[in-house]
Amino acid sequence: MRISLSLIAVLPLFAICQQQSSQEMVDNGLKKYSLETGSISYEVSGDASGEEVFTFDRFGWRSLRKLAMQFELYGSERTQALHEISDGGTIYRINHSDSTYRKRVDVRWTSQPPGSTPQQASESILFNLGGTYNSDSVLLGKTCQVWTFNSKALKQMWVWKGLVLKRITQLGENTIVTTATKVELDPSIEASIFQLPTIYQLKE
Repeated sequence: MRISLSLIAVLPLFAICQQQSSQEMVDNGLKKYSLETGSISYEVSGDASGEEVFTFDRFGWRSLRKLAMQFELYGSERTQALHEISDGGTIYRINHSDSTYRKRVDVRWTSQPPGSTPQQASESILFNLGGTYNSDSVLLGKTCQVWTFNSKALKQMWVWKGLVLKRITQLGENTIVTTATKVELDPSIEASIFQLPTIYQLKE
């Protein structure tokens, strides 16, 4: 597969996009992914066990990510739980233990050059993360670009249409493999899954 990385330095969309909602992104013709809606289920394996789900609509500008994982670190059993919602240029990380959430700007996507296609944006982000495109490989019938990384934590990603179907990371001495087990295209999605709990408070 031919890689068409666009490395031309142009003014970013950051100042505009970080304040836009997912619907405004779509209305302006911006897309994270070429697919409008989807849901991916993952299995966590290697030196950890668990499950992850990533669901999106509005071409990726509105999404939900939930992770529950167990692993051993330095002789102690650990549990990691993650609940993130994104809308437009903002990511919300929810903490159910104290009914709060934090928010941050999705810099990687909102700083993409005007006119970038979803594939160009995805490849640019992977390149800026220090990734090197190596080959193509097939997972669940999807031909993925296989990218490798030299960072301490991120080692490899298998990417299909901008969506990560497999991820290999390093946590201490643990190698954690997160692999898609099911990809649903155009699923029926309840809009309520993308809403913040009304009683939760923003934590600065």
